[in-house]
Amino acid sequence: MNKKPLYAGSFYPSDPEELNRLLDSYKEPKKVKYKSKAIIVPHAAYLYSGHAVMSAFQCFEPSESIFIIAPSHNENFTNIAMPEYTYFDTPLGSVEVNNRLIKELAEKYPCIVSDVPFEKEYAIEIQLPFLQNLLLPQKQNAIDFVKNLNKIGRKLRIVPILVGKCDYHLIADIITEYWEKGSFIISSDLSHFYNQDMCRQIDNYTAAIIETGKLDCFQKEQACGLIGIKGLIEFANNNEASMIRTEMYNSGDIDKETDRVVGYGGWFLYPDSKNHFIEKYYKDYIFKIVRESILYAINQEEYVPEHVPSALLEYGASFVTIKIGGKLRGCVGSIYPTKPLILDLVDNAKNAGFSDSRFIPLTIDELENIEISVSLLSMLEHISFKDEKDLLSKIYPYGVIISEQDKRAVYLPSVWEQLPDREIFLNSLKEKAGLPPTYFSRTFEAYRFTTVDLEEYTPRN
Repeated sequence: MNKKPLYAGSFYPSDPEELNRLLDSYKEPKKVKYKSKAIIVPHAAYLYSGHAVMSAFQCFEPSESIFIIAPSHNENFTNIAMPEYTYFDTPLGSVEVNNRLIKELAEKYPCIVSDVPFEKEYAIEIQLPFLQNLLLPQKQNAIDFVKNLNKIGRKLRIVPILVGKCDYHLIADIITEYWEKGSFIISSDLSHFYNQDMCRQIDNYTAAIIETGKLDCFQKEQACGLIGIKGLIEFANNNEASMIRTEMYNSGDIDKETDRVVGYGGWFLYPDSKNHFIEKYYKDYIFKIVRESILYAINQEEYVPEHVPSALLEYGASFVTIKIGGKLRGCVGSIYPTKPLILDLVDNAKNAGFSDSRFIPLTIDELENIEISVSLLSMLEHISFKDEKDLLSKIYPYGVIISEQDKRAVYLPSVWEQLPDREIFLNSLKEKAGLPPTYFSRTFEAYRFTTVDLEEYTPRN
């Protein structure tokens, strides 16, 4: 039996050519070539969510079975539901359901297998035309045809899963079990029906949790597909992966109605840290905006970066170091991620050049000779220790922060190159904080972190 499309003509066009034209209009040139097997995308009408959905789908890598995990908006049940349908139809054709795999899942996990929860559900249907448009293009020019020869004969097989009253560990277990053979689409809008200012606050908070993996901070009001999101983040945490943002906005940004808005965002899973992703794909951009910030500041102008990649709108902490002839000329940074990384970099570059109290401000004559390095900080990890000897055993090769009442100091991991002895390193850090090198107490606190260090040196003639 085929599942007929209920929302063609309302949520998205029913005419195939019009639908493909609309989907194509959402595509943007992608500077990042990475393809991910797991994405988070919204499921609203295309007028509102289309750009966010496509931003993540353009980073999507399909597998032989594509799991689409969405909340149930119409039916109440426990755990998960999967359909008996053999195909889901859209104006672009039919998408096959992997019934064999559904039968296997039903034998392993608590669920119901029934078409009833899917009859009026849109959160699965909304995703299918994107899959068909991107993976099974209807019309191609000669160049695109050659590029897509490897897709000939490929079938899209989906595993539609609706989530009811469910523990997110069930979703994490399914992703873990089928990761090698599957790809995963988590279907979820963000906050619903707050005014635009409140929506932005909630969605920024939600984004920060998604991007830092702090599962305990989630509340159910933050996203309708929260269980699926938490399941994917649990999998990411267990595999030292991270979620990279592709887009985020709300309905008020589209139709200018700001009283009751819905938030939308796209993310994909990256099998390493966010900072390593930024290092690989945005290093040149970072040095461009850091230098621009310094140049604007010397002319007493405010620098506002343009065309900012979504990944750099995630909150992050950084240090910017300026040297001339190998000698330190300024270094300012942030320990905690309190703002989007792009703003943190712009501010720290400006302050390293003109507000480091150890140095006079940079002059225009020095600009041609400055050497810049950037450190991107990981999240802080509190160090538990029973005495100073125990602390010394846990600080290498990390960056270290010490804190005692109103006194605090930080050393980046690079300082180990100048102070390789652990005791000397820690004593020097104490002195930097204004404490005696022999100081120690029960209230003494320490944190450690790692950095991804970006080096740039451009010879100037």
